Amino acid sequence: MLPLWLDLSSRRAVVFGGGPVGRRKAAYLAAEAEVVVVSETIDGDLPSSVSAVQGRAEDHLVEMVGWADLVVAATNDPAQNENIAREAKRQGKWCNRADGVSTLLIPSVVERERYKVAVSTEGRSPGMSRYLRQVLDEHLDHKYDLMVSLQEELREAAKRAVPSQKEREQRLWQVLDDRRVWDLLESDPQEARRIALEMVVR
Repeated sequence: MLPLWLDLSSRRAVVFGGGPVGRRKAAYLAAEAEVVVVSETIDGDLPSSVSAVQGRAEDHLVEMVGWADLVVAATNDPAQNENIAREAKRQGKWCNRADGVSTLLIPSVVERERYKVAVSTEGRSPGMSRYLRQVLDEHLDHKYDLMVSLQEELREAAKRAVPSQKEREQRLWQVLDDRRVWDLLESDPQEARRIALEMVVR
C-alpha cells in the first residue's frame, strides 16, 4: 500500500458501527469530511458535525455506500463487515475494515502546528502503530515546528535567488543539517534565521 495525504474537505464518509472503534474513526474523518454513522446503537457521544442513522447496516448498505466516497466497516460482526467491504468494492469505493483486509488504512497520527506524521503497520499490529505514535509524540518537540516555518521562508527566498532547483534543494538541506541553526531556533530565532538565509541566498 502507498501512503497518501487526501483532502477530504468536500468528501463524504459512512461509518458502519457505533462502538468505540467506529466512533473513533468517525471523529477522525470528521475533521474534514461529512460523516454519517450507521448503527442500531451508538455507545457514546459523536462529534456535533457527525450525523447518525439508527438501524441495521444491511437495511442502509447499498444506499449509504452509494452516497459515500469512503466506507468504514467497524461493526462487531465479521460477517457483516465482510458484506460491507464487498458492497464497497462492488460500487468502487475505498473501504477501511476494522477486522480485515482494507483498501484504505487510517493511520496513527502525530499532529503539530506546522506538520503531521502518520504511522501504519498496514494492519499487522494496530498496537504497534499506537506505540510508535507515542514514541514520536514524545520526541517531536516545538523546534521542529520552528524549522518547518523557517524552511518555508527559505524556500521562497531560494526560488527568487537560485535558478537551479537542484541547487536550491542542496542549500535547504544544508540548513537542515546545520547544528548551529537547530541550536539557535528556540534560544535566538532571529540569529538562526540570519545564518540560514546566508547559507541559502549567498
